[in-house]
Amino acid sequence: MLPLSDLLLWSLVGVLFGSLISWIPGFHIFNIMALLVAVFGVGSLMPVQAFPFFAIGAIVAYAYVSAISSVYFSVADESAVFLLFPTQRYLLLGRGHEAVLLYLIGAVAGTLILVLGLLFVFPRVLPPIYQATSPYVTYFLVAIVLFMFMSEWPKEGDRGRTPAERLWLAWRQILAGIFVFFISGILGFIVMNTNLLPTTSAYTRLTPMFIGFFGMSWVLLNILSNPPMLEQVPDDRVESSVYNTLKASFGGALGGTIAAVYPIITGGMGALVAGHMTSQRGDDAFIISQGVNRVIYYVGAFTLLFLPQLRLTRGAAAWLVSSIYTPKSYAEYLAAIGAILLSAGISFLFTYYISRFMARSFNIVHLKKLSYLVAITLVAISYVLTGWMGIAVLFVSTAIGMTAAAFNTRRSYCLGGLILPVLISMTGHTGYFMHLLGLG
Repeated sequence: MLPLSDLLLWSLVGVLFGSLISWIPGFHIFNIMALLVAVFGVGSLMPVQAFPFFAIGAIVAYAYVSAISSVYFSVADESAVFLLFPTQRYLLLGRGHEAVLLYLIGAVAGTLILVLGLLFVFPRVLPPIYQATSPYVTYFLVAIVLFMFMSEWPKEGDRGRTPAERLWLAWRQILAGIFVFFISGILGFIVMNTNLLPTTSAYTRLTPMFIGFFGMSWVLLNILSNPPMLEQVPDDRVESSVYNTLKASFGGALGGTIAAVYPIITGGMGALVAGHMTSQRGDDAFIISQGVNRVIYYVGAFTLLFLPQLRLTRGAAAWLVSSIYTPKSYAEYLAAIGAILLSAGISFLFTYYISRFMARSFNIVHLKKLSYLVAITLVAISYVLTGWMGIAVLFVSTAIGMTAAAFNTRRSYCLGGLILPVLISMTGHTGYFMHLLGLG
């Protein structure tokens, strides 16, 4: 183990690195870390023992600073204000900075809950719970997917001129969601189970697919919609209550913990379940709970790699890091908790000041020009990691992500690209589906 001062120093480097890129729309810290490893290799950049701590700093920074892109760079026309996510509504009302502050309240609460859990609860409680429930993960996953579909509700059914048109309008969003889930799943199955992508891309073969689902499709929408750049209020003021904050923190922590501990279940899926379990109401509570959820999901899932009794590998960053170095001692676990606190404090300040800057200059930095630059960069990342076939996968997955947006259905249905092939594998039907698709 390296000296504690060296580990904290590399965590600081990770925070600075993550903060510089996490505010840019379409960029994900997992993709950038994979690009760093693929291009430079870890040994030439830092000691391998320091890589997990560099990753902690970068992931904490992403969990905080990515609020900037979620709030300021996911803009739509003002006529759609009642159809948008709460953060988009805040932005269209000139309250983008307030939305970031609400998110930061949640992120700080999530950090404190996570650190207390890591120190006093997780080492004793998680191992027996995980061992008792892990044989049933397949059933959990199926139940959550069914719940995602069931939680939708037929909409716009009163707008058609004929019964058939009203029936179509009522159900098109739900049917489109199911369609997106299954075509995403077929793409994911092909990417995971064939030689479509080069074997040298073993740890990054899913990267172009997820860039297309969630990054490139988002950036293209920004380019096509050419959204208005509305004046923002940079005041440090939030409208919420202590009750809403506590309730949202509990719901966010519950959803984040479920997603962090169990494989394949993402933060969005965990938040959906926890939101219904705790009956959350109000835009402010939603944004706060997202801050809690994302910190526990991203940072908590990665920190399980350090937990001596479990040492679970959860998420792309954990798989990438564990392929190079896996922490082995309890001292490294405690150092990781210290790195989380250090990184969270610095990330909070970065997010706060970037948000104030964005609120004051929002109508100067035009989103469309920035989106062109990001789109080119995402294509370059996909090519470097997976070659020309990765570009082809990026193209198809972007079309699927755009389909979800076109029908105003949940983008999270694109997670079918991961969930469906894993469910097929867990139930032992991979060979059957290979034959069904004519692949083997």
